[in-house]
Amino acid sequence: MNRSAYIALSLLVIIVAYFGIRSVMRGSISSQTEAAMVDSSAKTPDAIVEEVSSTPHEITLEAKGRTAPDKSVTVKAGTTGTVVSTPAKEGSFVRKGALLCGLDVEARSARVSEAQARRDSAYIDYEAARTLASKGLTPANQEAAAKASLDATEAALNSAKVELDKTQIRAPFDGVFETQLAEAGDYLGPGGACGVLVDMTPVIVVAEVAEDYAVQLKPGMEATAKLASGESYPARIRYVSRTANDQTRTFIIEAEIEAGDATLAAGVSASLVVPLGTAPATLISPALLTLSDSGELGIRYVEADNTVSFAPVQIVDEGPGGAWVTGLPETLRIISMGQDYLNEGVKVKPVMASGAQR
Repeated sequence: MNRSAYIALSLLVIIVAYFGIRSVMRGSISSQTEAAMVDSSAKTPDAIVEEVSSTPHEITLEAKGRTAPDKSVTVKAGTTGTVVSTPAKEGSFVRKGALLCGLDVEARSARVSEAQARRDSAYIDYEAARTLASKGLTPANQEAAAKASLDATEAALNSAKVELDKTQIRAPFDGVFETQLAEAGDYLGPGGACGVLVDMTPVIVVAEVAEDYAVQLKPGMEATAKLASGESYPARIRYVSRTANDQTRTFIIEAEIEAGDATLAAGVSASLVVPLGTAPATLISPALLTLSDSGELGIRYVEADNTVSFAPVQIVDEGPGGAWVTGLPETLRIISMGQDYLNEGVKVKPVMASGAQR
């Protein structure tokens, strides 16, 4: 064998050996990788859990709202006329029937006197006709005609008196003359505003509640009104609407404040706290709350077989210790860390938050 053939054969052997060694090494590395993957997939993830239990808890509703007068009305004129007197002063308490605005009577007083005179004349004619008819000296229809004339003059007199009374704009109920809208010299037509009268006995709280709570409220239920100033007063629900607001889907409620001799203002921010009874509830940290894929509020917990489950909850109260929720089993292990990364149905190895393994 010449030298060139020997060199070529040596190179061929070296190349075959190189590729053979690389193939063996690749197979070994692949086996190790697959083994690592199998080992990794077989490992059950840990879940830090905390055991909680439900206890009887008093559920209360706190609705935000404002104070308001019991009644508020804009007192208006029923006829035309110029305002000649405004005896009631803004902010003063007035009794029912008190004069708020007086209009110029103009010719209305004279019309009453004229109607009174016609009525008196018709009455005399009627009495004469009745006497003559009783003696058979006149036909009976003359008495009837005289009576009809008398009735017509009485109706005219009453109409004139009503028109005259309309010149005196009076308070329809006891209350505070809150705002004076007409001054002496103003000309008012029918429906013209004299002023605003409010009834502050009692002052009420008007608030809005969600539909879940509206069905639980009834007139007569006890409550507590908390004002922005920090004062609290007993209250009693007197009205619960049965029609929801189209935009907010909330219901209006009203409660009367039992303030005693205290003077309260209307339009002040207030909270209405209503006890709704006692129910089993669980105290948890708000940080444990999460959302399901459908957007439902709840928590993730570990079942007895160590699988992850989701439970929807409803927050019924909040305080310094956390949030009280309903909808959970009496006792359960909630996932206290990493709940957003564990899906329902996943098998986990529960580890108590204190470090002890279950």
